[in-house]
Amino acid sequence: MCLSPELDLAAGVVISAVAVDAIRHNLNNKSMPLALLPGVFAIHSFASALVWFSFQNQIPTWIGNFATNLYIFIAFILLPIYVPITALLIEPNKFRKQILTLFTIFGLISGSTYAYYVLNGFGKVTECTYFLDFHVVGPPTIISALYGIATCGALLFSSFKKLVFWAGLNCVAILILNIRLAHALPSLWCLWAALTSFYVSWFLRDLKKRGMNDKSLYFKTI
Repeated sequence: MCLSPELDLAAGVVISAVAVDAIRHNLNNKSMPLALLPGVFAIHSFASALVWFSFQNQIPTWIGNFATNLYIFIAFILLPIYVPITALLIEPNKFRKQILTLFTIFGLISGSTYAYYVLNGFGKVTECTYFLDFHVVGPPTIISALYGIATCGALLFSSFKKLVFWAGLNCVAILILNIRLAHALPSLWCLWAALTSFYVSWFLRDLKKRGMNDKSLYFKTI
């Protein structure tokens, strides 16, 4: 995920602290999946660190294999399903809910297809100089497209301007990070995961403040 196991570990610790803060400032059950997203990123960072240590022969191979499977499960199966659902659950606008339901279906198609290939042994990890290349061999291009639409596009249709802003920024950041990987430059995915976690925590704090102080429409709806 990042350019070294040490950086992945550090990111995991920081994101874990942010995850606790996000949960503490969660409003209710509908926004809980969003509050848990930093926790998912923390597990992802720790899994990446374990894979690094396995390649360096510092931990048993079976632990490295477990961490690899966990990382691939989160990255390719969980996230395309989970991210649209977090947006759908907190969406107060009925029309936008319909759009986000479609994004969730895209995510389900993508995630279940990747799950099929992973269960059949096509999930792989390759050690590169400055990053670990996690990938799933075999799925058609349309599945990758649906993955990108579900994970990056869903929040663009949210009623909350702060989420739309971050979704746009996320699209640009992911494009830059992928270009870096294509040129074999050091990976900074864990840093972006940390920044996203901070933003989620801040967003939940803001919702809680507005909901408690001015009884906003959002607070009444969910």
